[in-house]
Amino acid sequence: MKAIQLHGFEGPGSARLVDIDRPKPGANEILIEVKASGINYADALQTYGKYPTFGKEVPFTLGFEAAGIVRELGPGVTNVKIGDPVAAVVSSGGYAEYAIAASAAVIPLPSGLGFAEATALPIQGMSAYTMLKYAAMPVAPSSVLVQAAAGGVGLFLVQLARHFGIGKVIALASSHEKLQLVKTLGADESINYTEADWPDQVRRATDGRGVDIVLQMSTGQVGEESFKLAAQGGRIVIFGAENYHDSINTEQVRQLIWQNQTIAGFAFPALSPIQIAESQPLFLDLVRAGQLRILAEHVFPLADAAVAIEMLLSRKTMGKVVLRP
Repeated sequence: MKAIQLHGFEGPGSARLVDIDRPKPGANEILIEVKASGINYADALQTYGKYPTFGKEVPFTLGFEAAGIVRELGPGVTNVKIGDPVAAVVSSGGYAEYAIAASAAVIPLPSGLGFAEATALPIQGMSAYTMLKYAAMPVAPSSVLVQAAAGGVGLFLVQLARHFGIGKVIALASSHEKLQLVKTLGADESINYTEADWPDQVRRATDGRGVDIVLQMSTGQVGEESFKLAAQGGRIVIFGAENYHDSINTEQVRQLIWQNQTIAGFAFPALSPIQIAESQPLFLDLVRAGQLRILAEHVFPLADAAVAIEMLLSRKTMGKVVLRP
């Protein structure tokens, strides 16, 4: 079968199209004929050696998620059957014509949802839902600052904020088109973080108080300014691999103490199976009810994986970036 494997850590160019054997499902696993593979920022960072490979050594097949048709069942699988359309976090790598997933990691596709859109569910959609539920823990009425609001996770966060009772959603993005999009999805304020006075715009939007919840994935100046925008008693949730190399400085520690603030980290892979099992049906109910708009307009052939990853890194995309085997 065709697959995209990582052969080094020199960037997207290290991702190469190869022919490898089709994997076989083991106990409690399924084989998926992949119809769409989702690209995540973590995949891009892996090509530079800046994200964990979870024990895999190069060369290995890239990709954490896939959507497609169940073609084979391993021993012990009872929750799906051959022919079912599913999305899943995959163990063998999603950038391929076939992929292996644990049956417990499978999401049955809601009726009418396309495979490209479905790739946004297992990681980005579930990350946003569980981040709000277990890390942000909003108390109504409250306000939230969403960084990278037009990205894969950000678009879900903007839409799910209302579901969790957040009263004011302030979305950060980098272009007029992105700002317009997040407004249509429910953001009360959309602010261009490339403008020098964007922190002042956030303060004006909150009457000088700051935001109750900062959902922070950016580092550098944007990350530092976002940290400062937390309100008295606010909560700062740090997610995204780019934060691994940063440290909390003395000024930020003083801010946390004297403003009675809390800071929390979030990584979807670190959630317990119980937390995921509790959240998945609630999240899927929202998808089935049509309460969440899922964007997957950037679709590339499998062979163009390196180009797709470069496009994601350019921050010119909105929503999900997808490979089609």
